[in-house]
Amino acid sequence: MSGYVKPKKKLHREFLYLNHDTVLNALSAFEAGKVDEIIQKASEAREGGLEGSLGYGPVKASGGRKKTANIEEELTRTRTIFSAFEAWYTHLDEEKAFGELTGWDEETRDELGVGDTITFRARVSLSPIQQVFLTFIAFAAESTNPNSALKQPTAQAAQMKKTASMIAGWLRGSNGATNIQVYVAPLGIDEPRMAARLDERYLVGGTQAVEGEFTVVGQIESLIELGKPVPAMRLLRDTPPTPLETDTINNALSNMIEGAAGLGLDVSSNDLTLKNPGVILHPIAIFR
Repeated sequence: MSGYVKPKKKLHREFLYLNHDTVLNALSAFEAGKVDEIIQKASEAREGGLEGSLGYGPVKASGGRKKTANIEEELTRTRTIFSAFEAWYTHLDEEKAFGELTGWDEETRDELGVGDTITFRARVSLSPIQQVFLTFIAFAAESTNPNSALKQPTAQAAQMKKTASMIAGWLRGSNGATNIQVYVAPLGIDEPRMAARLDERYLVGGTQAVEGEFTVVGQIESLIELGKPVPAMRLLRDTPPTPLETDTINNALSNMIEGAAGLGLDVSSNDLTLKNPGVILHPIAIFR
């Protein structure tokens, strides 16, 4: 007899990532009243909780009251975001609007359609290129710290800082927020490769939490075509990748493979570009 009784329902979600803007926009499109209801409930909870200690009317921006008001606003915003996700997720689930991956191979990949919203269990991990970049940026930051074991000579540290600044620019999206590239392995299967970019604004946990088994909800952004590889990092933000951009990125990143090995990181040429039959996923939520 088993020594464990499984829960009958999974009601708690531990979020790694939630693109609440996508959720709220979608929810507003097909059920606007639900958003109003969620916000109203959050407001009522606020008035009965933290705001009750403040009284009615405008809160003065001073001392403890200002701090309490800030906490109250953050709690209300957070409650609205996660309540909206539950409403959105439940609606799509009831309408059978999710595609569900029960297997992962090239045949399954070819059945996907751009724009499909899918849900599946997956192993999520930082891409090797992302690990190299984050490691180098952290190393460069320590290179000028006089108390660090990683301190470097002045000239070398200055060059490292310059390179780190360039890399940080590569990681930023068109909105200025840093993007974190991850590999998403449906059902733990690595190929065909599925890649996603996490916008730092929607990370609930830090990048240190981006490793493990999760439930993933996302929309198929693109199915990479044969002969049209996509560079792991983009230099140009507002145009599709061109062969020149792809070659430029390849050449730049190729020089980092040897350096990555010195950092104990394994990067292969296959990590420099995403190729057919790869998939690019627009992540909406990642949770346990």
